[in-house]
Amino acid sequence: MRWPEEDHDSVNRAYVYFVAGKRLPTEGGTMQGQIDMGQYSIRNINPNPQKDEVVPKQWTVEKFLNRYSPASTMARDLNMDGNHVSYLRAPEENHHAVTKEYANTKLSLLGGSMQGGIGMAGNRISHLGEPEQSNDAVRLSYANEFYLKRDGRNWMRGPLHAGGFQVICLRNPREEQDVVNLQTL
Repeated sequence: MRWPEEDHDSVNRAYVYFVAGKRLPTEGGTMQGQIDMGQYSIRNINPNPQKDEVVPKQWTVEKFLNRYSPASTMARDLNMDGNHVSYLRAPEENHHAVTKEYANTKLSLLGGSMQGGIGMAGNRISHLGEPEQSNDAVRLSYANEFYLKRDGRNWMRGPLHAGGFQVICLRNPREEQDVVNLQTL
């Protein structure tokens, strides 16, 4: 820091001790008490401060986020270097971050159950695997391949096993390959 030239210039510790008529403390010493600046403020500060130097307010506004101001935003991604974000409060708006616990209470992605509908806004569920349980969702191509449509647009590719039940409500045959009902016989 240079020697002050005007009343509003900032001063370093050496100047304070010189004016006060005290000798400088040894390296690493500390000043006791307070400095009353009255109506003045610190000005003409080094724009590229070194460690432990006084910095101008504008420098802090440009380099740091103000945790009390919602207008203070980050200029790029936050690299957490493998660390966690902790102590998040419950979200109030859609863009707020949530904890894992909060997300799990809303929708468990590991086999939990969901209540209510999913608003898909014109989107689709895709990339379904083969169904493994009776309540699994199926792709349309899977249903077309393995199930008969009620309107008759796809046909059977194997024998019909009625399992001891009757086949009823057959119409009269029209083609040679049609099944014959008892009335026609």
